[in-house]
Amino acid sequence: MGTRLNFADNGSEMFKYRDELFSELGVTMGEIKIEISEGLLKLAGKELKKPEMKVLFREAVEEKLRTLLLFERVDAILQKSKLSEEQAQLLADELNKRVAKRHGLL
Repeated sequence: MGTRLNFADNGSEMFKYRDELFSELGVTMGEIKIEISEGLLKLAGKELKKPEMKVLFREAVEEKLRTLLLFERVDAILQKSKLSEEQAQLLADELNKRVAKRHGLL
């Protein structure tokens, strides 16, 4: 079992963006606990305990949440699509070619 690092929200400004994101989702959260393996803790223990790591972990969690929410939205849009998967792939390929050509890659 790994060591727990507690990055509790103590009302600091570092957490305001996280709080805004969660409030949009209707979620309130005062504390996030992250479990770190003993091996990683041995390699980077001092670094992981630095206060600025709170920001790193917060940003990583927020980025992962944004990605998950984006994929959920895209999936919802795709469910309503009348394009076949093959048609969508042809459009994606054409778009990739145009972008590559615009940027001088083709």
